[in-house]
Amino acid sequence: MKSIISRNPWTAGLTALGLISLTSVLHADEMAPAATATASTNQTQTATPPPAACCPPAPLMIALGKAGLAEPLNKAGINLYGYIEAGSFVDITRTSGNARPTFIGAPTYVGYNSYKNTAILDKISLNAERTVDPTKKEFDLGFRVEGIYGADAAFIHSYGLGDTQTGRNQWDPLQAYVDIALPGVPMKLRVGKWIELAGFEQFSANIYGAFGDPMRGLYSYSYQFLYAEPGTQTGAYLTYVFNPQWTVDAGFTRGWNASVKDGNGSLDFLGRVTYLPTDKTAIIFVMTEGPEFPAGVGRNLPAGDNRDYWTALDLAITQKITDKLSLGLGFDYVETPHIPGLTGNNKQWGGAAGYVSYAFDPHVTLNTRLEWYKDAANGFSTGAPVSADYYGATVGVAIKPFPNSDVLSHLLVRPEVRYDYADKPVFASGGHDQVSFSVDALFTF
Repeated sequence: MKSIISRNPWTAGLTALGLISLTSVLHADEMAPAATATASTNQTQTATPPPAACCPPAPLMIALGKAGLAEPLNKAGINLYGYIEAGSFVDITRTSGNARPTFIGAPTYVGYNSYKNTAILDKISLNAERTVDPTKKEFDLGFRVEGIYGADAAFIHSYGLGDTQTGRNQWDPLQAYVDIALPGVPMKLRVGKWIELAGFEQFSANIYGAFGDPMRGLYSYSYQFLYAEPGTQTGAYLTYVFNPQWTVDAGFTRGWNASVKDGNGSLDFLGRVTYLPTDKTAIIFVMTEGPEFPAGVGRNLPAGDNRDYWTALDLAITQKITDKLSLGLGFDYVETPHIPGLTGNNKQWGGAAGYVSYAFDPHVTLNTRLEWYKDAANGFSTGAPVSADYYGATVGVAIKPFPNSDVLSHLLVRPEVRYDYADKPVFASGGHDQVSFSVDALFTF
């Protein structure tokens, strides 16, 4: 089908979302449980990594302490933690007389939480971690191992690692890497598999976002997260901390969502620049460059393409206005000169999202997201049958019922209402728009 995009629509769309950013979100610090000392693959952590004991111990470490097992872990700087997340998704637009749970996947374009009319276990995550601080300029060894189980695991498998499983609930070795802090220089080397570095939103609820908040403000994901960013990467990269304001990461990976197998024989470049002009502002730019086709995982993939490089650019700008109000703006853009089987010159996809978060009190935080996403590659990124522009507006409330409890303060409930519109009739209802309600409960331990 003939593309409906040109360079000018991209510029217009990004400019429009830039204006929205003044009323745009990421999560406020007040909504986060103080449970996780997990500064690892997050966006701002590389500039000022906190020590392992920066935060109050989470329930798991408290329980181990009461059993007399935490002291050797604390001495070694090792932290054990995790979380459990469960929720439900309802497509209000399309009702059916059959109330059986139905997997609707891509036709709703909401990604992970897409089993409707039923409660699901999104994931259980277990982590073992030891962080290192490259600014000490001392040799040190750290690591992180994270495994997950639940419905979300099916969507985050890397190529060749757990991707032949069937059924709703699956397992996935999400992260496994080693960090080496180098002596004499403010630098560390990371080798292994990690959650990708780009974007505001992260797959793992225990990863610090752009404001240092260890969980997403909303249950559902943005189009950018779902379709314009990799899920995981495997390889090696160096982190150099120039000063508290500037940090640079650079290295190589096997590609988007590739680990023990790769769809081609070429490596990707990975780079990230983090600039923190103040303790309230963060500007993060991420770039990946390399051949990615085929981009899927599982059996019977087509032959790999080593020639046609994808260029993926990500920019996140965040600003904390007050202790209660936080704003954010994110951009993603992906382009490739050729996709096998796809004709035409327009092979780009990406978009922009604006976030606003306001913490009314320790119990309630309002989170909103406005987004625009364009697939100009005949639906290549989204799986839709045509190129389309997508617009979304999401309003949610993060509720912490027991903020003063040592244990129950780690419980968060997140109801939200989401409206999506596309300029082509691509949704499961057969129309241009979709209204959905979802809610989840998340407990970090």
